[in-house]
Amino acid sequence: MKGPDLFDVMLRLHGAEHLGRNYQFVRLARMQIAGHLDYSEISRVLDTITRRTEWFSMWMAASERHRSLAHAALAGGGYASAGDGYLRSALCAHWASLYAVGIDRSTAHRSSLELYAAGAPYFEPPSERIEIDFDGDVIPGYLRLPRNVERPKVVLMIGGADTNKEELHHWGTQFTRRGLAVVPFDGPGQGELAARYGRLTMRFGSFHRSVSAVIDWLEAGDRDLDLGGIGVFGNSLGGYLALDAALRDPRIRGVICNGGFCDAASIDAWPEGVVHAFSSCLGLETTDVLAHVREHLDLTEVPTSNQPSALVVHGGREDLSDIEEARRAARTMNGALVVVEDGWHTCTNRDHLVSPLFGDWMVRSLASAKSAGCSETIMSDERGYAAALEAIGG
Repeated sequence: MKGPDLFDVMLRLHGAEHLGRNYQFVRLARMQIAGHLDYSEISRVLDTITRRTEWFSMWMAASERHRSLAHAALAGGGYASAGDGYLRSALCAHWASLYAVGIDRSTAHRSSLELYAAGAPYFEPPSERIEIDFDGDVIPGYLRLPRNVERPKVVLMIGGADTNKEELHHWGTQFTRRGLAVVPFDGPGQGELAARYGRLTMRFGSFHRSVSAVIDWLEAGDRDLDLGGIGVFGNSLGGYLALDAALRDPRIRGVICNGGFCDAASIDAWPEGVVHAFSSCLGLETTDVLAHVREHLDLTEVPTSNQPSALVVHGGREDLSDIEEARRAARTMNGALVVVEDGWHTCTNRDHLVSPLFGDWMVRSLASAKSAGCSETIMSDERGYAAALEAIGG
């Protein structure tokens, strides 16, 4: 007999806004940073949600509000405002999909894609959709080129288990502002390729092939890009996948793992929602996910043919892995570990510290063919990103 829906129970008892402030189920800082939404707007939406069945409708209503604002701005020639509005609308639809079920989830995801596409020409810099042939399907992604930079270096961007390439927009902008081109993409099991759509499923041991396929596409193209040393940024599960690919493909020079894994040693403590997210990308029943992850997710077992510069970022209040797992990941990569003193999972609650670190570290790492080697440091408001960057030799 199926037990009660814990998320629904907690919503009924406390409401979504309370859960968000306490980082339970609802990762409020993630919504604020990735969605370009101010705290008051997020709180307004969450305050109206008291049960799971309201989650989809309330976030879709917020998406429609921002779509209307964007449409009006576009009609009046306010192209930058239109781009901002469509981005907010797209991410609200993405949030709607997180706890939606059945057709509602597909509806929200499709709406998120359409809204992001509507705003893409007006983003700064714009997002150009790309599709790369892969295993009888296509890898969907975007190419964003920095303004006024000749032959920019390139950073590939990989999301996590319950995210999509559109959610990586904020961090992509941190790289383009520093003169780097970015290619966020959905790999097998992610976003448009989620297993529930009957397309490609994720397998930890072969995901690296999609990363290499994106690099192959860049090399075969006619864009004026500097491909002499590629960067890869990965968030959450994408952090593990980025490290895995970087160990295998010698064209990758620098890699960032933000809130990723080494061997999922803390898996027994993962919240139910995380297990469901892994189920979605792996195409497995939730009852089979834990055994599959235990058997197949282990960075120390990855065949190594490359030694890139590597940065592992771990939140001091991380709830999906502990500091020892982060240390194992950094040691495996012979890379640097930065512990954000009071950071949550992926450190979105300390974005003012990690975003500059990501951008500046990647610029320096791609400019140098030499890895700085193993190190560990703590980053906090008192000891900011500049001090952390100096400590790890970035």
